[in-house]
Amino acid sequence: MAAFPRTTWTGMTNPTTPKIRNTSIDNIKAVLIFLVVFGHLIEIYVGEDHVLRSIWIFVYSFHMPMFALMSGMFSKASWDDKNATQLISTVLVPLIGFEIIYEATEFALKGTASVYAGLVAPYWMLWYLLSLLCWRLLLPLFSRMQFGVMLALALSLAGSYSEHAGYFLGISRTLIFFPYFLLGWKLGPDIFNVKKKERLLVSAVVVVAALIAAFMLKSDFDYRWFYGSYSLHRLEMANLTGSMYQLLQYAASTVIGLSVLYLLAQKDLRMAQIGKRSIYVLVWHGMALIILQETGVLRAIFKHENTVALAVSVLVSMAITWVCAHEKTEALTKRLILDPLAWLLIPQTVSKPAGLVIDAQDVQKNPVQQEP
Repeated sequence: MAAFPRTTWTGMTNPTTPKIRNTSIDNIKAVLIFLVVFGHLIEIYVGEDHVLRSIWIFVYSFHMPMFALMSGMFSKASWDDKNATQLISTVLVPLIGFEIIYEATEFALKGTASVYAGLVAPYWMLWYLLSLLCWRLLLPLFSRMQFGVMLALALSLAGSYSEHAGYFLGISRTLIFFPYFLLGWKLGPDIFNVKKKERLLVSAVVVVAALIAAFMLKSDFDYRWFYGSYSLHRLEMANLTGSMYQLLQYAASTVIGLSVLYLLAQKDLRMAQIGKRSIYVLVWHGMALIILQETGVLRAIFKHENTVALAVSVLVSMAITWVCAHEKTEALTKRLILDPLAWLLIPQTVSKPAGLVIDAQDVQKNPVQQEP
């Protein structure tokens, strides 16, 4: 059987980026994927505790927008046979493979298809892979427009008015987060190479202010805005005020997110190995959380007072991230899932690049009933 093409994650590459390992980028990716795990772990319990809720809102204010931005930052605005093959092997193959795995798990646990299948939507966190596939396909077109980011923003705002916007095929999220992806492509990774004390100070002030603001929000704040899967009609704001609120959210998420990324880029956090394999954390952490939920471990964690629950949540999230990003997890995933599926989907006569180090540098809910 032909091996799964050992290629970098082409969803995150930039043709102008030199093929040099940048540990700052890997560290950023590691922190972002950890926040994805942590956010999902505490999500269904945030309504029970003000501290957890505030931290969760702070995390969700920037982590997925910046994930999309990082993907765009390392994406190619070109299209040829090599890029097409890489896109299939590094995005479509994991999407199909893990869609089957998670739906089969849901059926085994509950005897029925998931709520996502009923909505004709990717399973939980897998929406990101489908959206990434769409973004990569659209990038060659939008990159040739003078105001591509503005058009993407306009499409996002217009699409939010549709009563059909929601989970279906992840279309809503694809539109909502596409401007961040395009902005990332425009900015490129070099923005993190500029080290100025003034920028560092401003970034620190922005992050602290955002965290304080999250704690000061009223308990009735509608955090569904952060999901990107709700239409303005469902949010009961299908009017000019709703659009202005969306624009404010775009601005806030961009400023907060870039400030966080800039701070993270200043130090070597020694998490580069996790960042290199962040895709495996993305696709596997849902299974870890399903197991914790079904065994009652999550409920046990949040029976403790908030300080203990928060500390344990961080430790458990770190453990899940580490295990999912381990080189043995990568090897087993490729051998048992990705290799066979790639062999079925990719014609063996097609010349395939060699390495699956899913890597932003070289090229770049569920049984728990959570929101992705």
